[in-house]
Order: sequence, then C-alpha cells, then structure tokens
Amino acid sequence: MKQALLIVNALLVIAVSYLLYKQFTNGSDTVVTAGSSLKVKDSTNKKLLFAYMNMDSIQNKYELAKVVSNEVEKRREGLDAEMNRMDRAYRAKLEGYQKRGATMTEEQAHAAQQDMESTQREMHEKRQSLADEYQNWLASKNMSVIKDIQDYLKKFNADGTYSFIFSHEPFFYYADTAYDITSEVLGGLNQQYKAS
Repeated sequence: MKQALLIVNALLVIAVSYLLYKQFTNGSDTVVTAGSSLKVKDSTNKKLLFAYMNMDSIQNKYELAKVVSNEVEKRREGLDAEMNRMDRAYRAKLEGYQKRGATMTEEQAHAAQQDMESTQREMHEKRQSLADEYQNWLASKNMSVIKDIQDYLKKFNADGTYSFIFSHEPFFYYADTAYDITSEVLGGLNQQYKAS
C-alpha cells in the first residue's frame, strides 16, 4: 500500500511538473481555462528549472544529520537499556515468587499473583510512555534537520535559479546529473552548521 501511494505521488508530481512546464513555456499570451481566456503575466514566462538532491548523501555527509543520528542512536540505546532493566527486574521478582511458591500460603500466592499482574501493567504503561516520548523526541529532531535544510535551500535559491528542488527518491527512474545540486547543498549546509 505504501509503495502504491509512493508511485501515485510520483506520477502526480511528474504530471504537475509537466503541466507547469507546458503552461509557463508556452509562447502565447493567453491561457484558456474552462472556456474563458486569461492574460498571462510576463513574469510567468520565465523558464522552469528543476534540481534535485540525493537525501542519502545528505544524511551521510551533513554534519548536523550525523550529530542528530548519533544522538538518536544513544537515546535508542538508553531506551533499550531501560526496557531490559525492567525485564530483568520483572523476571527476578517472578523467580523469587516461584522459589517461595511451594512454601506460600494460598493468601500469599494470591497476593503474589496480584503483585505480578500489577507490575506487568506498570511495565506496559512505562514502556508505552517511554516509546511515545522517544517517538515525539525523534520527530522533533527530524523536523529540526528538515527545517535547517529548507531554510538553507531558501538562501541557496535566493536568486530564483530553480523553480523546484526535489529530493532524489526511488520513484525517479532517470535524473540528469547536471541538475544534481547535492554537493553544493552539502557544502553550504556544513559550512552553515560549522558557523553556528
């Protein structure tokens, strides 16, 4: 389903790009829409240029992305360690009750069972809380990197050279390397990151 959605989106981007290209590169001064004609402004007669960036290269070579990736890895390791600690504590408690099981009264066995169920519920809630907190943190980190890239691209394209800058994704079957601006963007992003 996700692949189908990605393909449909890619086809829509290509179709819209083609229509925009045809719209703005047409030599006539009028555009016919729904039986009426509209005058085209002179500023829209400029040539459309598309550029793309290879996001894998950005992720691997952009210093901020590397720093964030290291933070994410450390945080994930910490989360895994916390969950493993909770599992060990639960198993130790369970083993303790199992060792005393033969000598427990029925009342004590019932209390132990309730304690284990309560501990299991608390563990589940704690796991869910930790996972939610991690996902929110991860989303904010990813958005900060994306915003940094978008802000830089606004500066990079301040002269309006490119009409669109895409990320090179699997749905591009062909891309002319003359329009690959990855290295220029990476250089600028890393320079901006070092300056900040």
